[in-house]
Amino acid sequence: MAKKPARAPNDDIGEETRLGLYRTQVVIREAEQRAFDLFLQNLVKGTSHLSLGQEAVAAGFAVAMKKGDLSFCTYRGHAHTLARGVPVEQVLGELMQRDNGLMRGKGGSMHLTSVEHGVMGSYAIIGAHLCIANGSAWRAQYLGQDDVTVCFFGDG
Repeated sequence: MAKKPARAPNDDIGEETRLGLYRTQVVIREAEQRAFDLFLQNLVKGTSHLSLGQEAVAAGFAVAMKKGDLSFCTYRGHAHTLARGVPVEQVLGELMQRDNGLMRGKGGSMHLTSVEHGVMGSYAIIGAHLCIANGSAWRAQYLGQDDVTVCFFGDG
C-alpha cells in the first residue's frame, strides 16, 4: 500500500494567497532593482538602503495585516511599505524627491510614511521607533481594540 505524502505546513493558505505572496515579492524585487538603478544614475537624492533578498519577509507580514493594523520599520522600509499596498510610483517618487512621493519628496528613502496604508514611518535611527510602536500597541490594548502593531528593527 502506497504511503500518502505528508501534508506541507502551508497547504491551508490556498493558491490565491500563495500567488498574492509571489506577486508582492516580484513587485518589491522589481521596485528595489529600479531604485538601485536610479541610485546609480544619481537620481536618488541622498542614500538608499535596499532590502533585496528580504522580499518574503515583507510579503509574509503584510498578508497577515488588516486595515487598522500599523507597521513601523527602519531605514530599509521600501519593501514593507510596498507590501502594505503603497504604489511603487509614490515610493520611487519619494526616493527621487518628487512631488508625487509619499511625503512630497521631503522624507527620502529612510522616512517613508503612509498613514492611509498603516505605514507609520521608517526611521533612520535604529531603535528610535521602538517606543513609538510600543505606544501604538499599548493604545490599542488600552482601548480594547484588536489592532496589531508590527515593528521591524535592527538591520531590516
